[in-house]
Amino acid sequence: PAGCVGSRQSEVQSGPPTSLPEHRAAVSTLQSTGMAKMCRIAAVAGVLVLLAGLVSGNMNGQPGQYKIANGNPGATGATYSTDYKAEYFEVYSQPIKTRYSEVYWRMQEAVPLPPEIKERFADKVMAIVGFEVNQVRVTPTGDIPVPITWAYNHHFVAWLANSKKVKFTKQKADPHGPHRGLYHGAQEQWLPELLKKGDEELEHPAFSEDMYWQVFSEANGGEFRMSYHGYPNGYAQLVQGPDEFLLTPMQIDTWNRDMAGAKFMPGPLPKSSRIPASAGYSGLIECPCSDRLPSKWEPAYALQGSSSCKGDVASASECFSGARQVVPGAKSYAERSVADAAQHKGCSITVDEQGAVTALWNSATAASSSSSSTDAAHVLGTPGPKPQAAVKVAFAQAEANVTVALASVEGPAAVRITLVGPADKWFGVGFGATSMCVKMEADECEGGGPYAIIVSGDQATERRLDFHGPGRELERSFKVEESSVIGGRRKIVLTRTLKGKSSSHLTFDPASTEPMGVITAKGCTLEFAQHCGHAPAMLNFLPAGEQTGVCDAGIRGWIGGNAFYQGRCAPYPKSELGTQGNPTCDVRTYKGGLSCCRDGESLLDVGQEIPWAEVLEYHLKFRFYFEEFRPPTLHAGPSHVDLVRVYWQTEAWAGEYDIVQCPPEVPRSQCVQQISSRWQVKDMLPQQASADPAKISGIRLIYAGPHCHAPSCLSMELYNADTGQLLCSVSPLFGQSHAVLDESGYIAIPPCLWGDPAEGLVAPQLLGLETTLLSIKKNNNSLPHTGEMASWQMRAAVVPATMAGTPATMAGRPPAPPVRDGNEGVVVLSRGAQGVGGPHVP
Repeated sequence: PAGCVGSRQSEVQSGPPTSLPEHRAAVSTLQSTGMAKMCRIAAVAGVLVLLAGLVSGNMNGQPGQYKIANGNPGATGATYSTDYKAEYFEVYSQPIKTRYSEVYWRMQEAVPLPPEIKERFADKVMAIVGFEVNQVRVTPTGDIPVPITWAYNHHFVAWLANSKKVKFTKQKADPHGPHRGLYHGAQEQWLPELLKKGDEELEHPAFSEDMYWQVFSEANGGEFRMSYHGYPNGYAQLVQGPDEFLLTPMQIDTWNRDMAGAKFMPGPLPKSSRIPASAGYSGLIECPCSDRLPSKWEPAYALQGSSSCKGDVASASECFSGARQVVPGAKSYAERSVADAAQHKGCSITVDEQGAVTALWNSATAASSSSSSTDAAHVLGTPGPKPQAAVKVAFAQAEANVTVALASVEGPAAVRITLVGPADKWFGVGFGATSMCVKMEADECEGGGPYAIIVSGDQATERRLDFHGPGRELERSFKVEESSVIGGRRKIVLTRTLKGKSSSHLTFDPASTEPMGVITAKGCTLEFAQHCGHAPAMLNFLPAGEQTGVCDAGIRGWIGGNAFYQGRCAPYPKSELGTQGNPTCDVRTYKGGLSCCRDGESLLDVGQEIPWAEVLEYHLKFRFYFEEFRPPTLHAGPSHVDLVRVYWQTEAWAGEYDIVQCPPEVPRSQCVQQISSRWQVKDMLPQQASADPAKISGIRLIYAGPHCHAPSCLSMELYNADTGQLLCSVSPLFGQSHAVLDESGYIAIPPCLWGDPAEGLVAPQLLGLETTLLSIKKNNNSLPHTGEMASWQMRAAVVPATMAGTPATMAGRPPAPPVRDGNEGVVVLSRGAQGVGGPHVP
C-alpha cells in the first residue's frame, strides 16, 4: 500500500501454495522519524521476510527474558545476551484447525520462501544462528498469540530446504522406528530425497542433514515458546540455497470454549486420564488412551537361537500358530503331531525352497538335537555349480515376492535369489533393512540406504540406494539363471557368491541366526523412478529340509491397529525403564502416550461428545535469524562452525515413559521418580560424523536442551561419567500468571550453552568417541503421568582426529591470518567430498 515503502527495514510476504488471492496479505514495518509504523492487510498462512541490519530484540517476551542454564560471567565479567541480533525472516505455517480434544499431527505442504531470500542465497550458504516460534491467530489488525492452555504443542519438526537439490516425500516410518523414539513416534514422516542426476546434477551423495536442508526441532513441546534456540557467536546451522519451509507439528486442542483468556478451565477427559480437574492443566496433553483405540495382544514366537526367545512352546495349537507367525506368506502349511524321540522335541518347522512349510509338534520327552540333512544341490536345484553343504532358505511376500537360498560354503552359485513381481512395472528388494536406511539412530540415517536388486522387464541391476534416493548402480555380481512371465507376473532367478563383490554389495552370512529385514517396492511404470508402493518384510533363514525349533518369544500387541514394539525399552544401562517395570514398556500396561494420539482424532471416549462445535484456527509462526556464511580463504577462516544434531533419550528407546504415582503416605515434596541412562558419545553421532577414531576424535557440545512434557518435570542433568564432571544441569522455569507466555504451571527450559568466555560462556571441551555420558532425570510423582519424555536435543561441532589437541576457537572465527590446520571449523563445515571435505570448503 502507499506509504508502506520500506526504508532500512522492510517486511514483505510471499504467498503459500493455496487457492487464496496471491496478494492477500502484505506487512511492512517502517522506521519513520524514530517511530515504528505498521501496515497490515489480512494475513494467512504464508511467509514474511524481514531484511534488515542488526536487529535487537526478540519475537517472544521481553528483552532478556530468555535464559540459559550455565552462564559464566565470572570469567570476563561479561553476561551472555539471549537477545537476538541478526537479520531474520518469519514463516507462517499452513493453518491448523481443530475442535476440542482433537490431535493435529500431520506433515504440512511446503511453504515457499520469498523471492528476496531465494535470490540472495541462490548460490550462497545461509547460517541460521537461532530461531523463535509461537502459535498465533492471524487477524487484519495483527497476530494474536494462542495460549498454551488452548493449544498444546507436543512437538514440532521443521525444515528449511533447497527444493532444486532435494525434495521431501511423505514416507511410512520404519516399523520399529516410532517405537524406538524415532520421528518423535510418528507413523509417517517427511524424508529428504536428493534429486536424481538428470533432474539436478548433485556434487556429492545424500546425507540426512546435508547443506541442502536443515532440521529444527530443539526445545520443542510445551517449552517451545520461551526456551532459547540461539547459538554463540560463530556457530550456526548451515543450509545452501534455501527456498522452502516444511513443518510437521503435533498439536492438542485443550481449549475449553468457556475460557475467555489464558486462565485454564478444565474440559472433559476420557475415563483413562488420571489427571484431576484441580491440576491446573489438561490431562489431554499426556495422550491418554481412550476406548477409541483398543489394545490387543497375543503370544509371539521366534526361531530357536533368536535373541527374542524366552522359553519353549507349550502345546500343539501354539506350535501350529507359531509356524504361521515366524514364516508368514508361505506357499502352503502342513501340520503334524508325533511322539518320536528321534526327532526334535516340542515345536519345529521344516521348509523347502518352493515355499512349503511343515509344522511338527513332538510330544516325546526326549529327542535328538539334529536330523539328517537334505542334499544341498537337490534343494537348490541349480543347474550350475553345486555347493557341497546344506542350504538355508527364506522367503517373504510383500510388494514383490522374494526367496533366498544360501549355501553354507562359498561358490559362484552359493546364493540363489528368486524375485517375482509385476511384469509391466519395475520392482525390487532392498536387503538388510526394513526401510530406506540401513542404520537409523535418533533422526539420523547411518550409512545411507541398503543394497538392492531392481528388476525392470527382463533387465536386473544391483544398486546401493541413498536414504530415500535412487542411489547408484553397482557392478553386476550375479548371473541370471531364469527370466519368465506367467499371468502378468515376472519371475527372475539370480545366483551369486556369498561375499559381496565390493563394500557396497551385501555379504550374506549363512551362519547368522537372526532374521534379515528387507524393503520391497514396485514402480508405476517400467522406468526406475519414484515407487508406487513399498512394504517391509522379514526373511527368516531356515535349513532347507531340516527341522528348526520354534520358541516362545513372549507377546506381541497392537494399539488401535498399530503394532506396539515390545522391545522398545533398551536394556540397562542405556535405560532403567525395563528394570523398573515402567508401564510404557509393555502393551498390556500401556495407558497413554504417543501410541494413543492420532492425527485428526479425538482423545475422548467413544461415548463422549465434544461439547463445543467451535473450531480453533491458528498458525505456528517461526522467526529464523540468519547471517551470510563466508567460506575460508588463505587469509581468513570460515565465518561459522557448522553444528550437527546429536540426540539421546534417557528413556531409550521407548521415546516416552510413565511417571508412576508415589504411595499416598509419602509427602508430596518427597515424591520423586528418577531414571537414568549411560551411553558413549559414538552411540549418538549423526551420519555425517564418522565414528572412525582415525577420522574423528569426538565432539564439542555447543547447545544442549532437555525435553520433557509433564508439569512435574523437576530437573535433568548430564555428566561425563568417566570423570564425574557435571556438564549440564537444568531445572525448568514455570509460568506464574494467567498471561500468555507466562501461563501458570507451563514450562520454559533454559538450555546449556558453550562458547567463548569473552561472551560470558563456558568454553566447550572435547568429548572423545569413547567418553561415557550419564543422564539423570527427576520428576515429582505425586500424580501419575503418561507420555513423559527425557531426551537431550543437542548441537555439536565435530572434531577431526588430526585436530584433537588444538585449542578450540570459541567464537568459530579464528583471528587473521588463520592457521588452517588449527581450525576444526574448516573440516566440520564441509561435508561430502575428498574424505571429510566438500564442494563448498576445500
